[in-house]
Amino acid sequence: LDFCQAALEFNICNMAAGNATAAAGGLQSGLLTFTPLVTTPDIGFWQELTRQKLDVLRLDSSPIKVCGCYEAPPTAGAPAKLLLLRESLGEESGWKQLPAGGAFVRGTLKNFNTVEEFRGFLTGGDRTALVSETLNTLRGHIKSGAVLDEPLLLRPVHIVAFADLKKYQFAYTVALPVLTPRTSWTNYARPCVVAETSIDRACLDMVSRRLLDDSALARAGCFLLVRATASAPWTVLALSSLPTTNMGSQEIFVGFVDPSSQDDAPGWPLRNLILAIAYYKPGQHRFLAFRDVGLCTRGPDAPLRSRVFCVDATAAAAAAALGEEGKPLLSEVQLAGWTKIQNFDLTAFLDKTRMAADAVDLNVKLMKWRLLPNLEPERIQQLRFLLLGAGTLGCHVARTLMGWGVRHMTFVDSGHVSLSNPVRQTLFTHRDAAECRSKVLAASEAVKAVMPDAEVAGIELEIPMPGHPHQSREALKATVQRLQALVEGHDVVCMLTDSRESRWLPSLLVAAAQQAPVEGSTAREGSAPLGLTVALGFDSFLVSRQTHGDAKSACYFCNDVTAPADSLAFRTLDQQCTVTRPGLAGLASNVAVELVAALAQHPDGFRASSSVAAGAPAASLLGAVPHQVRGYLADFRLAPAETEPFTKCICCSEAVMQKYAEERLAFVEQITSDSAVLEEISGLAAMKAAVTEEDVLAFDEFDEDI
Repeated sequence: LDFCQAALEFNICNMAAGNATAAAGGLQSGLLTFTPLVTTPDIGFWQELTRQKLDVLRLDSSPIKVCGCYEAPPTAGAPAKLLLLRESLGEESGWKQLPAGGAFVRGTLKNFNTVEEFRGFLTGGDRTALVSETLNTLRGHIKSGAVLDEPLLLRPVHIVAFADLKKYQFAYTVALPVLTPRTSWTNYARPCVVAETSIDRACLDMVSRRLLDDSALARAGCFLLVRATASAPWTVLALSSLPTTNMGSQEIFVGFVDPSSQDDAPGWPLRNLILAIAYYKPGQHRFLAFRDVGLCTRGPDAPLRSRVFCVDATAAAAAAALGEEGKPLLSEVQLAGWTKIQNFDLTAFLDKTRMAADAVDLNVKLMKWRLLPNLEPERIQQLRFLLLGAGTLGCHVARTLMGWGVRHMTFVDSGHVSLSNPVRQTLFTHRDAAECRSKVLAASEAVKAVMPDAEVAGIELEIPMPGHPHQSREALKATVQRLQALVEGHDVVCMLTDSRESRWLPSLLVAAAQQAPVEGSTAREGSAPLGLTVALGFDSFLVSRQTHGDAKSACYFCNDVTAPADSLAFRTLDQQCTVTRPGLAGLASNVAVELVAALAQHPDGFRASSSVAAGAPAASLLGAVPHQVRGYLADFRLAPAETEPFTKCICCSEAVMQKYAEERLAFVEQITSDSAVLEEISGLAAMKAAVTEEDVLAFDEFDEDI
């Protein structure tokens, strides 16, 4: 934003007037000079602005309330700082505690949506108009007496910023508007240390305690220090008592918390305070610049740093600054208070892993700004996904899940990366193949490389399959128990393996998890997982969700009329490999993840009924939630469908589920040895036996009449 810098150089003319002299600690022709506040935003301030911009403000660039603070210098020579902390974005009531010896400033922050808008503000008339409006308001507060009841009104602040949230960079400028006469306020005597006045250590100690104990006094940031006679004790009064205070019959100092450490230049907040005093009690006044924060706790030998400034606060000067009622303010006071453009790069202070996580969430949160204000991305981001299969589908599904900001994934596979894998399986590299690395380990590391804060695990496990006898009963038992624990420990089970029979046991375990937990189960009530299957043909695919709770739908095997068998034996190379068009896996995986995302946004969640049938209930925020989606790449078509469970399904039918519930491991062992038993148990064999030749209509695929 260097192009804007020159545009604001002249804006600080009044703010800098005399400050060079103040910095040197000297006076010139009796003019009182002031030490400007140096705006010092904390890292937490920018982090909170980022959070509010993403989650709350979004496209709203209206000014928001901001409350900063300054404090008396903790040490001699310390700069006068305007502190902006995490809690500054809001009212002062949001602060847990005001820093000891601190005082508030209150105003607005306007964060523009585009750099062009920010540029327009800097180079156009809006900047001047903002300060002019603020000073007119301040003039009204002074003349109405509101500043006496609430001195915080004397310290307005405006912050104008542009936040580049993709780069974590912020450009900003700050205005601390003041009303000042044509000629600055003058000293009628030189500034001095308190020892040269009637104020002693005991008085400063008392003020220190009051500022620590009296939140209202600390919030005001200024006060009257009064005593009736030289022998009387000092009393601290609120500024609201000024109009009724007899200035001639009492010894009076106007006290204020001073952020300056310069001997001859008080801090910037004194400027508007002098104007208020000059309006109500014009004349020569002594101002106590209180700088001894925590004096009551520092011991009797602590040096005193407070100063006394003798100011000629004339009625003529006040009238010149305030102007006439109903008339515009003088042009030379309207620009006072703007700082140069400052830039802040948050990346230097952030953990790179946290930055990567925020960047991922940024892409999703931007959907809420304009397109989907009611989107709740955390409903999918907090889900735990079990990816059964770390091949082509597993890699694509993981990639799309990361796009949604999902961080909890577990890969299950028993294979190793081969040289033919990396071109289709997007989480692997040639190096993985050359080293014949485990797929689950390579996939887990790849996800962590893309999303460092992901909680991803890789488990090498061979899924027991119908028609594939296992080596031993003990090994089968251990495998089934581990797979059951994995299924019950996740929210979504994605069946992404490359053979039909390898999906049977996971589908069975998902169906069993919908029922009441059995002995030895790790399932929690109401936490049954969603079963999701993705399957590929050459140029077609299927995405299917199975029954969840009382939302009934077909499982992957409900259309089968034969039991799954060994599909890998006696197969040629093209039959052993998943031969599909290269773009198909990505399409199918994306549809599957988007279906889960739509279900996550549905009021009924995974129990949502299909919304493709006529008269179906309202769809999810993200659209329809069909039971199945079939895709046909040959004519670029998607076909959503509503399904029903098959009463004689070889996987999820009541008979099969009952048999599994009764026999558990013995049942699985029987099926892995002889899958044909499933047809007997489910009743499929009896149904087929009852069909006569007269009931069968043979179709010839080349019959043009059909």
